[in-house]
Amino acid sequence: MAEIKWIKITTNMFDDEKIKLIDAMPERDTIHYIWIRLLVQAGKTNAHGYIFLNENVPYTDEMLATIFNRPLNSVRLALQTLSNFGMIQVQEDKLIQIVNWEKHQNVEGMDKVREQNRLRKQKQRAKKKQLTDSCPIDEEEVSRDSNVTVTEQKKIEKKIKNKKEDIDIDIDEDKDINKNHHHNYNNFSDIAIKLEKCGFGISSPNIVAKLAADVEIYGLEWVLEAIEVSDTKGVHNYSFVKTILENWKNKGKWDESKNKKEEVESNGASNELEKQGIGLKF
Repeated sequence: MAEIKWIKITTNMFDDEKIKLIDAMPERDTIHYIWIRLLVQAGKTNAHGYIFLNENVPYTDEMLATIFNRPLNSVRLALQTLSNFGMIQVQEDKLIQIVNWEKHQNVEGMDKVREQNRLRKQKQRAKKKQLTDSCPIDEEEVSRDSNVTVTEQKKIEKKIKNKKEDIDIDIDEDKDINKNHHHNYNNFSDIAIKLEKCGFGISSPNIVAKLAADVEIYGLEWVLEAIEVSDTKGVHNYSFVKTILENWKNKGKWDESKNKKEEVESNGASNELEKQGIGLKF
């Protein structure tokens, strides 16, 4: 995920009615502090307002108490209060999401960070390709020129070795990037937004991560279109979206003139899933 160094906070945030109600509480200072810390933590996570240690490990109350350096009971009181006021949403899997995150986030700035990351990775790949292309040329020149002295040949071999080491370094860097950013944030964000627009509700990052992984198999365009097809049929679960993608891959993706056949197959798959009780609603 792209790294964000700042978040947007409006100067009139303390004029909000919910903030004023919190001001009347005995623990107001603690609740205000934890609210700001949650906003900052969501900015660090940079995942559509979600707050988690990683995509599979949500923060527990105890973990937040340690991170925020506040008593556990105070953290629990603040989370309950913010949840009751509709400022955060705590899901069944304990994932926390800031409600209306866009109000507290500089979208333009986030786009800029993502673009910088994309250009950096593009530059790394270009450098790796350039070094890879240049190495065979030097090796061919060494083998072709039978009059090269031993000293000159060693210099050339050293140059080739250094270039290969540079390539290995770039490859390792790319591996680290892929490890740390296994689910491309652009795909993650696009999928989360599409799910909300298509009536899936606020989606768990685990489900979004599964669909982001499916992008590697089916492509982003297919995944987004499968979400739309699932919505048009009134089915809002991951299993049905996955079934659509597998049908397209195995039987071919139908054009508009053949939609009737695809619709019959998709509806049949939907009915079968419902009979078997397969699929977790978002």
